[in-house]
Amino acid sequence: MGIEALAEPVPREHRELVREMLARLPEFADRLARLLSEQDEFYRQVEDVAPGELRQVCRANLERALTALAEGRGLALDAARKTGLAQARQGIPLPAVLRAFRIGGTFVYEGLLELAGPEFLNPTRTIEINSYVWKAIDLYSDALTTAYEEVAAEPSHANARLLDDLLRGRLAGQADMEAAARELGLPTAGMFVAVVTERVEPDEHDSVEALLRARRWRSAWRPGGEAGLVAIDRVEDVRRLREVLGSLPVAAGMSRPFSGFPDVPDALHRARIARRSLPSATAGVVVFGDSPVTTLVAAAPGMARDVVRAALTGVLALPDAERKVLLDTLLAWFAGHGSAKEAADRLFVHPNTVRYRLRRVQELTKRDLTDPVDIGELYVALESVRLEPE
Repeated sequence: MGIEALAEPVPREHRELVREMLARLPEFADRLARLLSEQDEFYRQVEDVAPGELRQVCRANLERALTALAEGRGLALDAARKTGLAQARQGIPLPAVLRAFRIGGTFVYEGLLELAGPEFLNPTRTIEINSYVWKAIDLYSDALTTAYEEVAAEPSHANARLLDDLLRGRLAGQADMEAAARELGLPTAGMFVAVVTERVEPDEHDSVEALLRARRWRSAWRPGGEAGLVAIDRVEDVRRLREVLGSLPVAAGMSRPFSGFPDVPDALHRARIARRSLPSATAGVVVFGDSPVTTLVAAAPGMARDVVRAALTGVLALPDAERKVLLDTLLAWFAGHGSAKEAADRLFVHPNTVRYRLRRVQELTKRDLTDPVDIGELYVALESVRLEPE
């Protein structure tokens, strides 16, 4: 069967199992992300460098596949091809992607058996589920491999791989790094800034790379403009670069200036943390360390969520409207440096209204807004909620 074909729809009697797995999507996405990071070195590094991103990818892929199965549709291989093209251009190794699909297929198969229970299963049904899952994996693998072959044939792919080697620290010697920089149109010495971007609006504007090129900035970007290196002449250029990026509908994170190609992977990691210092789907530019507390929250989201559970549980348990009012009031109070009047001005309410809401926050959280330790805990928790509202 060709890669353009669709896998046959899952049998009707199995769709209920798929719907049950879909209903527990966050749980299964978390489990799959842990499994991938435990069994594959590449995805372990992804989880180390960008905590939470692997979980989001697993959730998106599981949701797309399980929804198609639950609705009785075949798996459109065009989606797998597009995924393959994107991952190949990002420099993700094909063996890691294929291994992830095999691990994911086994995970889905075992998950369906787990949900089915012994009363539903018999040898025939077990074989049917096994056959369908592995047939889908084979078709997806063919589509991915073909996509990688297409990208390998693209003239720009050699430079993309070279940049990826530089970003990931795969070039061992200084001579190799300088040779890569020359090929990429970058200076072989001087200062650089690592940048990570994400579109927050439809792609109707010039790319970051095109905009920088038009303004005579020397830079090199992964295909799609998700991550890149920008050469700067002096530290003051960071402000100018920030203004340029701020003119685009993107969420951008920047490292601090650095010199020396061995520092590139660490700078890229810091740029990713800076990017996560912006709430989801919010345009803006953040330089690593702009706000130390926010930077720490973005760097350790799992630990920050633990703080949220400890400090804001009472507030987060409220109905949506009431919860938002109290969180917005607390945010305005912090932004107003602890002044009820400044918070009231920001919220267009009376200062006594702010004071009432703050007392309510204290009652629900069992935290004292005159105690520096309690205030610190609430601020960390509030930043975590701001960055990850879910």
